[in-house]
Amino acid sequence: MKNPWYIDYFGDDYYRFDHHEDTDLEVAGLEQLLGDPDQKTILDLGCGYGRHSMPLTALGYHVIGYDLSAALLKHARDQNHRVPRVRGDMQALPFHPSFDAVLSLFTTIGYFEDEAENFQVFRAISEVLRPGGRFICQLVNRDYLIRQFTPQEIHHQDELIILEERTFNPIDNRVHTQTTVMEGSTRRQYESVIRLYTVTELDLLLAAVDLSISEIYGGLDLRPFDWDTNQLVIVAEKMDYDKD
Repeated sequence: MKNPWYIDYFGDDYYRFDHHEDTDLEVAGLEQLLGDPDQKTILDLGCGYGRHSMPLTALGYHVIGYDLSAALLKHARDQNHRVPRVRGDMQALPFHPSFDAVLSLFTTIGYFEDEAENFQVFRAISEVLRPGGRFICQLVNRDYLIRQFTPQEIHHQDELIILEERTFNPIDNRVHTQTTVMEGSTRRQYESVIRLYTVTELDLLLAAVDLSISEIYGGLDLRPFDWDTNQLVIVAEKMDYDKD
């Protein structure tokens, strides 16, 4: 049986070609959204190789990284052993409801073909947040992607050439991407299929798991959200039914 796309995609090649120049700006935005780090415990869901969890730990937050990719978790451990990391499926988080915030960054939501499985991720996130805790989710802005759709891109990263070929299915709101990594005379191919969400869909899905959207931005630099921002950042809070 063929592996789900995310098993093969998030490996050593991904670590080599996943390059971000804006991580420092994103961490600064997260610091504003999270507030004073004193005694705050954060779950970095889909932490990958730790590009957010490591600098947040350096700022004083107690961060736990969670990811399914053994390869990316190894790269994270090789860089920094201070951040606790757990390997597992995001549909079933093995934690008590004690987190002050859960982070889902760089579109780590919408990976499953079955919508019930995608919804279960939202439910799992809600279950590990304490009342009043925050869910901070960074996604592709679906409306921007449709208006500025780019079916093909070529990137150069060190000795790698990366070709990305995309299609978008407007019926199920999924972006299908075939990524070809060329290194000398060798070629390796990967695919990804990611479900995109509108703000309205997110509002309904999160409300169904006791999360209420409190803030919306067009990026982790906290710019206003509109059709011309390529990102959608949602901040939702876990409802506290015991609060007066």
